[in-house]
Amino acid sequence: MIADLHVHSKASKRPSEWFLKKVNARESYTDIDTLYKIAKQNKMDFVTVTDHNTIEGGLELIQKYPDDTFLSVEVTTYFPENNCKIHVLVFDITPEEFLNIEAIRHNIYFFRDYLKAQDIAYSVAHGFYNVNQKLSIEILEKLILLFDVFEGLNGARNRHYNEIWKGVLENLTQDMIKDLSEKHKIKPISDTPWIKGFTGGSDDHAGLFIGLTATVSNGAVSKKHFIAQIKDKKTYFKGRCNDYKSFAFSIYKIFCDYSSNGRKNSPGGIMSFFNDVVFEDRQSRLKKWITLRKIKKGKQIKDKIILKFFEDLHNWSHNKHLDMETKIESIYHSMGQLLDEFFKMLLESFVNDFSKGDIGKLFKNLMSALPALFVSFPFFSSLRHLSQDRDMILSLKKKCNGNDTLSDKKVLWFSDTINDLNGVSVTLNNFREQIVKRDLNVSFVTCVSKKHGPDKSNESNIMYLPCIYSVTPEFYASCSLNFPSLLASMEMIYQYRPDQIIVSTPGPVGILGMIMAGLLGIDCVSIYHTDFAAQAEYLFEDEALVGLIQVCINRFYSFSNRIKVPTNEYIKILSQQNYAMDKMSIFKRGFTVEDFKPSLSWKKAFKKEKGIKSGTILMWAGRVSKDKNLEFLIDTYQKACEKIPDLNLVLCGNGPDFEFFKSLCQPFDRIHLKGYVENKELQQYYEISDIFVFPSTTDTFGMVILEAQAKGLFALVTDVGGPREIIDNGVTGKVLSLSDADAWVEQICSVHTMKSECPNDFAMMRAACQDRIKTQYSWDEALNDILGGTKKMKSAISSPVSPRPDIALENDLVCLKSERILKKNVA
Repeated sequence: MIADLHVHSKASKRPSEWFLKKVNARESYTDIDTLYKIAKQNKMDFVTVTDHNTIEGGLELIQKYPDDTFLSVEVTTYFPENNCKIHVLVFDITPEEFLNIEAIRHNIYFFRDYLKAQDIAYSVAHGFYNVNQKLSIEILEKLILLFDVFEGLNGARNRHYNEIWKGVLENLTQDMIKDLSEKHKIKPISDTPWIKGFTGGSDDHAGLFIGLTATVSNGAVSKKHFIAQIKDKKTYFKGRCNDYKSFAFSIYKIFCDYSSNGRKNSPGGIMSFFNDVVFEDRQSRLKKWITLRKIKKGKQIKDKIILKFFEDLHNWSHNKHLDMETKIESIYHSMGQLLDEFFKMLLESFVNDFSKGDIGKLFKNLMSALPALFVSFPFFSSLRHLSQDRDMILSLKKKCNGNDTLSDKKVLWFSDTINDLNGVSVTLNNFREQIVKRDLNVSFVTCVSKKHGPDKSNESNIMYLPCIYSVTPEFYASCSLNFPSLLASMEMIYQYRPDQIIVSTPGPVGILGMIMAGLLGIDCVSIYHTDFAAQAEYLFEDEALVGLIQVCINRFYSFSNRIKVPTNEYIKILSQQNYAMDKMSIFKRGFTVEDFKPSLSWKKAFKKEKGIKSGTILMWAGRVSKDKNLEFLIDTYQKACEKIPDLNLVLCGNGPDFEFFKSLCQPFDRIHLKGYVENKELQQYYEISDIFVFPSTTDTFGMVILEAQAKGLFALVTDVGGPREIIDNGVTGKVLSLSDADAWVEQICSVHTMKSECPNDFAMMRAACQDRIKTQYSWDEALNDILGGTKKMKSAISSPVSPRPDIALENDLVCLKSERILKKNVA
């Protein structure tokens, strides 16, 4: 025998979703005849209705279909100690018993005792669902003592959380129950409270999934026997569960039912049309609409986009053999394409129309996109809704089963750059290599346009999000912003089921990662790799714009639970910008120092191959741009050449100002601007060099410093920024001020003299550089630090924590301007 023991009818009147409440919609519009018909079509032996705190629909059901139905209700009860709401399904009751339950249901202890005394069949519905945000581990422990039958499969909730909840209940022991009973001073409901019974129900509100999740009893031969099996804990469950897509469509259906019920001020319009096409299969209206749009086709971009969407609906809606799950997947795919086209239109409009000053056209396109945004909104709401159970159920699992190991944890690491020649990419690929070696469940998420990079979709542990639009700023030609498809990306991330999200960049991919962490309710760690405001000062001569960029970056990082910062200096800088100190900690790096030492003959051959003359070699690597102070480096080199005629300078890298510096270096036959080089070749340049010179004041860390030190290069760095914390000043490098150019020349000459006259001391100095990296940069420490503790904090997406919540934007800009001036003076 089989029955869906959790179904709602139009008698359930109070919705949980805020926008259904806003328009005074019911929780369900499923009438009793439709409910019974669908249940029977899906092979249910018995049919019951479990509306919230009412038997109105149940009485109608048993009056119309008395032979195979019974009266049930979903009771809202409360823990008096904190007013925590709990839903309990009660089966096969009389109207008199319902009245008695109504009188005592506000106290869960009285309610439980009544059920026990009257021997009434029950099941605790979705026990892990935090109905009114007052559920706690202690409350769940009390529930386990108070009741013996639980909903093991709730069709409206997340399957993963259903399984965890069932696993916790199945793994209870007699000793555990004894300890809980002593702790909470509650007597268990039965003699074997560590053995739990289970039911299943669709928890359907929209008439879409009735009977697709159900309770099964193999031994039952009658309705009375079926109910007895529930009491005796001998039933089990089977069926489907919601994901965020099917949950969203339940919301669509309820909203459409509301729209078509003739309500005053009902939305109608696109939702009414959506209902006709998707749920009612009214082809005549669709054909009429498509014919009308074909007449208009070509006049407006938005007409083309919407026409394509509804033509897709038209194609599959004719197929009578598609089940609802298949329809949902089809509609989601088409809706994703619709949303992508609108976003693409908006992005193109922003790039073209905004740059031309045509704000009117930009605003018009924005208004055209609003219907698509409105239609897609329930997907985001449903994802957030289904994920809100996460903290509670995982905390209970951890308490019962202990902490997960690092290898059990699933992590997604978001970055807008991963295959480029910059510090972020190098850092991520170093982490990626170690993660693969340790077989950790970490995937890196990025987005690459086919125009701007090869298809690397087969690479292990990299998730490439589909790209819908790519733009390369004119002022920064070496960097492209790639915008991922929103709904397609959301599905990919949801299916991965991450426990933690790490965000490395504040670009489109990073922003998506931050949003998904908020929607999924999981720990979000952001990494402050780059001081974009400092770089913007070199690109723009507009203090207001630089300040605005700084404010936007600050807002972005305020949404994360933890912020990893490369150096202590930058922690101080960010704290002055009112970043929360308790969120920030050092971003630990790992590094592998290779013991390979090339021979003199190999070095000689490599230099000859690259056209580098004999003598001392200065080296620099990174992004070729003016903000790296390369002009200062070239001037310093020229001054040093006056004392060291055979001095060489090797520059490795590419960037927005490459052509400028190529022209600047052309007169010097010992300056070698190599452009982009692969990592293997870059390591070879480190091998042949003697001193690493890095005069940048905008780097938060300086990955190339780490690489150079690992190869034994004495490093000269500035006293502003992160690189000075990598070296041991006076031992493995020297910290210098840009205001004292002579000191840079003096240090270059000093190292050159040591190399020439004291080769043993020079060798010992190189060894000291390598030893420091070996001892200071452990991979195990770095991985445990970034992937380790996941203390849950309040979601920043739902309640953003602003760096300065009490200061207006104008004041932000004034303060940030003062901070930038202070930083310049320090430099």
